[in-house]
Amino acid sequence: MGHDDHLHSSEESQPLRLFASPLHDHGAPRRYSTSSHTSNIELTKPEDPHTTNHVPFDRMDDVMHDKPSFHRHAEATTAELFYDLFFVANLTTFTSILEINNHKTLTAYIGFFSLLWLTWYQVSLYDVRFSADSVFERVAKALHFGVMIGFAVMGPQWHPGQETTDGFKIYRAFGLTLMVSRVTLALQYTVTLWYTRKYSKTVLPLAMVIASTLLAAIFYGALTPAFPGKKFDADGNVVPHKSNLYIAWYIIAICETILTVTVSCIWRVISFKGTHMVQRMSLITLIILGEGIIVISKAISKIVKNEFLWTSAVIGQIIAAILIIYFLYMLYFDRLHEDHFGSIKQQIWSFGHFPLHIVLVLVLQGVSLLIIWTQAMEGLTALYGDLSKVEARSYNSGAEFANAMNESVWANVYEFVPKGVDDSKEIKAVEAALGQMQEAYDFLTIDMNNDTAKVEYTGAVNNLLSAATKTLFDSLSVSAPEDKKQNKDDTSKEIDFQAVFDKYVKVFGLVFTYVFVSGGLSLVVIAILGYLSLPDSQRRLSQYIRLGINLFCGVGLSLVATLKYDWDLKANFLSSAWMIPTILLVYFVCVVGNHLGLPAKFRRGKMMR
Repeated sequence: MGHDDHLHSSEESQPLRLFASPLHDHGAPRRYSTSSHTSNIELTKPEDPHTTNHVPFDRMDDVMHDKPSFHRHAEATTAELFYDLFFVANLTTFTSILEINNHKTLTAYIGFFSLLWLTWYQVSLYDVRFSADSVFERVAKALHFGVMIGFAVMGPQWHPGQETTDGFKIYRAFGLTLMVSRVTLALQYTVTLWYTRKYSKTVLPLAMVIASTLLAAIFYGALTPAFPGKKFDADGNVVPHKSNLYIAWYIIAICETILTVTVSCIWRVISFKGTHMVQRMSLITLIILGEGIIVISKAISKIVKNEFLWTSAVIGQIIAAILIIYFLYMLYFDRLHEDHFGSIKQQIWSFGHFPLHIVLVLVLQGVSLLIIWTQAMEGLTALYGDLSKVEARSYNSGAEFANAMNESVWANVYEFVPKGVDDSKEIKAVEAALGQMQEAYDFLTIDMNNDTAKVEYTGAVNNLLSAATKTLFDSLSVSAPEDKKQNKDDTSKEIDFQAVFDKYVKVFGLVFTYVFVSGGLSLVVIAILGYLSLPDSQRRLSQYIRLGINLFCGVGLSLVATLKYDWDLKANFLSSAWMIPTILLVYFVCVVGNHLGLPAKFRRGKMMR
């Protein structure tokens, strides 16, 4: 909102206006300025103000060409940075709340992030071009802050596509929140149109943006009552039901954003040229990478909280995860060009950060889960190994055998359960299994051919392993989605250990898939953005080769996810400690390729255009 302009003492003395023009002040004397807060050189002649000589030369050029001169900022204002804090707060909170453990939660995460990002992007498109400090702008910014709070309220209850009994009340409220966001933007664009109405070239594009924003607001508002209310059965009981109406939000948000960017591409009078859009996108990318550091730090804290012994595999995973973030930072910012590289290219480049940021949050979220998976595999391997050793020994009685099994379970699992994790149900299951195991062992000592005792012993071991495995994953804050259909049909109290373990394997199988797909796509999108932002002076064969390395490695990394179609290869890879290091090595090759010296003929030669 231009709060940084207050650094000028001449402006500090002026009271805050109700409305402010996004244009340079026509009546004020203009002088040379090298302030970091304006990207235009201002010219003035200190003649008599009653003559026409005081009209700035650049202003006269604007009048002749019917092009307004908007006040530009070379850096993000404090209001924009403050707005970014709401974005990162929402992202951090939602990431910590929603656990991605099946395809529904994965799509829910992508959907919520898309609505959050597109709302942030729409506001940023206005701020970098037209925002000027005034009472109205501060009120509008407060409304945008309130919209971000609406996202925070929606986050914990964001379960799209799932059944609910509350009549979609929170979805209706969220639809109104999105409507308020677009109405506020439409009013801001209307004020800009009012101040630039004498420039005929700005009327049509601004009117189109206002119309699209208002149309989006109308759609958001119209969808609100369309969500179904509570449903009751014949006895008057509330019946759970679901609705896919929320999908329309994605369509509206993407369409309005594409239209806004397209208008600015066609009518370049309102393009991003001269703005700090490049800095805005680089700052939000930095925030996304910072969120990755937070997520990985939380994964480390879960391991530390459980007081697990640090193994070389887990330490290696943590180091690799941190280096992945560092390499992503280098791959993006080494290709960042602050100079203007074309109005249309710059606008496509800015919107290209939408898929980039989606894949970045997914790869960093997935990497943090793979760290936990490695620790879980280390813990389970130690548990199963100790239990196998206990079974291999001979004991005088079932009590001694059960006691040895109990010591192994507690030494590998239950001694590490942190406070706040309710393991009482699993402990009771372990105690029952040990009692059953003791009795069966005594019968088998008398008669090894006692089939009833064998069945009882096998069931006791199965229950013991099931409870211990679930407790270990619970202690690491990992939960497997419940299979409702299976629970309805299964009337047995026995818990199949293999079924329990397979649930967690399925969770991390999904993580494995989207981590490698998003990790590869991040390299592909970075290569595309690097190509778009490449200045004409640097369009050499060497630059294309470096971009090609990123593109080739990205496609190859994504194809690793195809291992899911071969169960043996997938199982071997999941059980190893090479998943995160594989991503790291590919990123390392790209970093080296971006800085490796090439022969002189590649450095000098230019591609044919």
